[in-house]
Amino acid sequence: MSVDSRTLIFLTDSFPYGTAETFIENEFPFLVKSFDRIFIITNNLTDAKTRTIPDNVEIIRIPYKPSFRYKVRSLFGFFNPVIQQEIEYIKKEFLLQANKEILSVLLASYAKALEVNDLLNGIIQKHEIDVNGLYLYSYWMNDITSGVALFRSKNPEVRAICRVHRWDVYFETQTPPYLPLRNFMIEQLDRVYCISMDACGYLQKLTNARMNDHLIISRLGTFNTDKIVAQPNEGMLRIVSCSNLIPLKRVSLIIEALALITDINIDWRHFGKGPLDAELKELASAKLSNRPNIHYTFEGQVSNTQLLQFYKTTKVDLFINVSETEGIPVSIIEAGSFGIAVIGTLVGGVGEILEEGENGFLLKQSCSAREVADAIVRFYKLGEEEKKRIRDNAVLIWKEKYSAEKNYQEFLNSVLSLRSPDKV
Repeated sequence: MSVDSRTLIFLTDSFPYGTAETFIENEFPFLVKSFDRIFIITNNLTDAKTRTIPDNVEIIRIPYKPSFRYKVRSLFGFFNPVIQQEIEYIKKEFLLQANKEILSVLLASYAKALEVNDLLNGIIQKHEIDVNGLYLYSYWMNDITSGVALFRSKNPEVRAICRVHRWDVYFETQTPPYLPLRNFMIEQLDRVYCISMDACGYLQKLTNARMNDHLIISRLGTFNTDKIVAQPNEGMLRIVSCSNLIPLKRVSLIIEALALITDINIDWRHFGKGPLDAELKELASAKLSNRPNIHYTFEGQVSNTQLLQFYKTTKVDLFINVSETEGIPVSIIEAGSFGIAVIGTLVGGVGEILEEGENGFLLKQSCSAREVADAIVRFYKLGEEEKKRIRDNAVLIWKEKYSAEKNYQEFLNSVLSLRSPDKV
């Protein structure tokens, strides 16, 4: 049976509302060009729409947590083979106890799976969607994706995929240290697109390599057509960091490092905000305000467009990211596309973007403020030719690995090559 049109149901956390998931903005135009109709299912219930959406896109807002009715249904489904198989994995392969906390996480995920499964059935019926031309794409491997996997298990003619990033991959980022139904999702979905080799390797070990053919590396990407023009900084080292102000980003470590540098004129700007905003501004005031060689600014939350415009008009020497955990930080990718050297910690997929001595410097996860400061001084003392080599390499590595045009077209080619069972 031929498919005359393609329909995509795209499941996000907040896009197209609010300011989160900015990285979807680069990918979304490719989705719009590849599908005749798109339904976005988002968990953002309150924010205003902040992205322009074409006429062929319809948005459905649902809460992330399952309703009471589906929580009850999940309890009655405790002896379902899906749940029982997962409990076996928990005990024998993940080497965890199937205690109250972990079972609660599992049943909540299964409750959402039941709810999303019913939601998808309702959308298909209401809009008379031909399932032979239907693609399901969850941007995260979360409880919503468990519903996509459940629906796919009952409707094999549908193509279903998801991406995985950081928190949705690594068990140790969670409390308790467990993420539910990973084996079930990977088995039922056609493909799981990992944004880093590190995430892919982690899932391969998690599943004991049972479904390696379902795990594909598909990197994120950014656009940049601007010519990189070096401008003199007149003896000033300009440093940028960009992240939410939350504990795992360790922005305090940047402040502590800058406080140790006394003989270099530095202008540091941080883009982003978060719950530690007041605390970090107080720390910066205490540590840096009396240092005549350090100028700093907390720029707050800005749009991605504003940040890129800043890079276009300001010669930034260094970008710093000292997170204790990461997936693939798009902020580093964007900085590299503008020829900015990077100092980063060797966590998650950072080592896939950042090559020691080539486009910046890698620090260990447990690095101290002194080690961050030493890396800053190390870059400052490099000769101009060496700095130019690093800047050029930053752009070259971005072009080879993280160009949006290249990566997202390859991703869509892979997705659209999927065949339903009757086409195999």
